Amino acid sequence: MDNLEVKVGSLVFKNPILLASGTCGYGKELMEFYDINILGGIVTKSITLKSREGNPNPRIWESYGGILNSIGLENKGLEKFIAEEIPYLEKLNTNVVISIAGEKQEEFYELAKELNNYNFSALELNLSCPNVDNGGMLFGVDKETVKEITKKVVKISDKPVWVKLTPQASNISEIVKGIKKAGGEAVVVFNTYLGLAIDWKNRRPVFKRVFAGYSGPAIKPLVLRHVWELYEENLLPIVGCGGIVNFCDVLEYLLAGATLVQIGSANLRDPWIGKKLVEEAREYFKYERVNEIIGLAHKNY
Repeated sequence: MDNLEVKVGSLVFKNPILLASGTCGYGKELMEFYDINILGGIVTKSITLKSREGNPNPRIWESYGGILNSIGLENKGLEKFIAEEIPYLEKLNTNVVISIAGEKQEEFYELAKELNNYNFSALELNLSCPNVDNGGMLFGVDKETVKEITKKVVKISDKPVWVKLTPQASNISEIVKGIKKAGGEAVVVFNTYLGLAIDWKNRRPVFKRVFAGYSGPAIKPLVLRHVWELYEENLLPIVGCGGIVNFCDVLEYLLAGATLVQIGSANLRDPWIGKKLVEEAREYFKYERVNEIIGLAHKNY
């Protein structure tokens, strides 16, 4: 067994470095910078049944410790994704996790069913989008809704199911307990925090939808806290996501209890970040295994 190799549920990863959904496109976008097959895996841009144009500009706004984004799940839709991206993704020599999203629960089920015919590693449920059948409340804030969607997707899909959590939920632990009962194999902690930017020159919110997703270095301590707490409860494997910009950040997540990490907004600032982190991981773990340090900080205080 290679020192960098880790296992999450039924999947084996060559290293714990993954790229987060929405920050690496469908993988090919980064191939001009480095061979992404060296990564533990990638998570695709979220796919919806029908194509979406997304939100109007501006969509990105830089802040002191990160960025705000209001992309609006822009994507080409399932049909074009299958025709244009799946053939490429199936040839990659690393784990491919397909992120799916919808405005209604049934959309998640149809996506899972249609994707059964293709070769990839896992599904990641993006439940941080508004549920149009429930007054626009996010799917991910209601534990029963999360449990129900997870349970049905697990039943429909022949792939492992991960759930990407939203920090807007007030009962993270209870939600994860429900995901475990429903058969989910891992949780991704977290999607973006909800933030706001004001255009002081024009005296109005920057974004058309007012609030936007905040990511970047500033959220790392907040996410780490939840990784720590969930590891203490020993519920499901944890994929840490939020504010990783260097290898020290990766180590913090592993020591706090994450088995894998996903690199998000750092890809937008430095398209080589994934390659750099894998190379540093190889150097750091020459004489010990990644598995040996996962959660180790819990024993050292």
